Amino acid sequence: MDHWQFWIDVGGTFTDCFAIDPNGAEHQLKILSSGLVKGSSRFIDSNSATISASNLPDSFWVSANISFFDETGAVIGNSIVSSYQSAQLRIEFDKAIPVDPGTELSYEIDCSINAPVLGIHCLTGTPISFELPICDVFLGTTKGTNALLTRNGARTALITSSGLSDFLLIGDQARPRLFDLEIKKQVPLFERSVSIEERILADGTIDLVPDEKTVRHQLEELRQQGIASIAVCLIHGFQFPDHERLVEKIAKEVGFQDVRLSSEVAPLIKMISRGETTVLDAYLNPVIAEYLDSIQRSLGAESSLQLITSAGFLSKRRQFSGKDSVLSGPAGGVVGAAGVARQLGFEKCIGFDMGGTSTDVARYDGKLELEYESQKAGVRIVSPMMCIETVAAGGGSICSFDGTRLTVGPQSAGAHPGPACYGSGGPLTVTDVNLYLGRLDEKQFPFPLQLPAARSRLKELADQLSKQGFEYTELELAVGFLKIANHNMASAIRL
Repeated sequence: MDHWQFWIDVGGTFTDCFAIDPNGAEHQLKILSSGLVKGSSRFIDSNSATISASNLPDSFWVSANISFFDETGAVIGNSIVSSYQSAQLRIEFDKAIPVDPGTELSYEIDCSINAPVLGIHCLTGTPISFELPICDVFLGTTKGTNALLTRNGARTALITSSGLSDFLLIGDQARPRLFDLEIKKQVPLFERSVSIEERILADGTIDLVPDEKTVRHQLEELRQQGIASIAVCLIHGFQFPDHERLVEKIAKEVGFQDVRLSSEVAPLIKMISRGETTVLDAYLNPVIAEYLDSIQRSLGAESSLQLITSAGFLSKRRQFSGKDSVLSGPAGGVVGAAGVARQLGFEKCIGFDMGGTSTDVARYDGKLELEYESQKAGVRIVSPMMCIETVAAGGGSICSFDGTRLTVGPQSAGAHPGPACYGSGGPLTVTDVNLYLGRLDEKQFPFPLQLPAARSRLKELADQLSKQGFEYTELELAVGFLKIANHNMASAIRL
């Protein structure tokens, strides 16, 4: 082997990197998925300090932004790194920080590069301002999973046939919770649904030809409204895609970069399944594409990038789209869990993967189970994927009070600002609750945790509840949130 190989798993909070160098030696690293590097510092003077980051070459951090925080997470000062001496772990910065020599503060280094790329820089010892060596990268990411769970995809519009603009809102009339007294419909991923005057009959006869001028006007209106991505699902389009391709052509002429066609994404007769999958692809693809293109540019043209799909297989970058990303990270965990089980002599196992945003549970029963039509986060998907139960309960899941009850998730603090105990002013999360209850070993974290910040968030919530007539101690709140999170995760195991 004449170049580096990397296996990287990007979670909602942490990114894990495993590498084999050209000499065959193995290396591993755990960093925040935000690409931020945290640690503790001791000031030499107002323009220099020693930091806890180690095993990195001289000048590694030069040109990066650095911020310093007190124990409550308040920012003391910001600057840019001008020098780094690895032997002394000494860092110098161009703007003086108003503190006395000997002061100890937490710091945060922002290199403005994605976490997988930062991990490769660290493991290869390449300063952040230098080009990376040629390498092969195999990447699993929860970028799509988290965007779906937290509903942070692109602003999407659905284009469909005349008279069918509400077909995804109507759905198939399934009532999975028949006896609920309060039915809450799932909010659709698309923001607008627009029908165009067109019709191809089931036998391929063109009954109504779309007027290009009218379609162009409709798409221009969507563009002006800030829609970023288009999903096209026309009746009988799975078999006769000409009109879908016409809409794609006009949409790209209007200026849309992301246009997904049901005839390409899920060419199946079932229009509802086909439509939901196409909308999902359009909703996630801009988020995924921007992220992966940025990584590929940083790696360079000679390096290769392959992604693990929701089905647990590797895919080349140009073949990987939004729908493939829904279980990209979790699928890698299932494959790994099955491999470990086989090595230990077990033919059956349950994989339990608690991440920063979600918890993923899967069963291995001598073979990996695949689903070809499934529902994830309330969205129907027609695409091969691992049979995985995903619940919005992870270390970064936000703990709050919604006016009626205590809730955990689905919103997540992510890697930035992260949980309150990460020292960047984040909200109260499951990680803070576990730290407060003494369930976390702080030595296992790659940076110091701030227990006072977690206590402060619990006190703020207790005070808020007290004003509304609910009296809880900080301990009672912490135990309550933990019970909720555990209940959600246990439910996934039962399924």
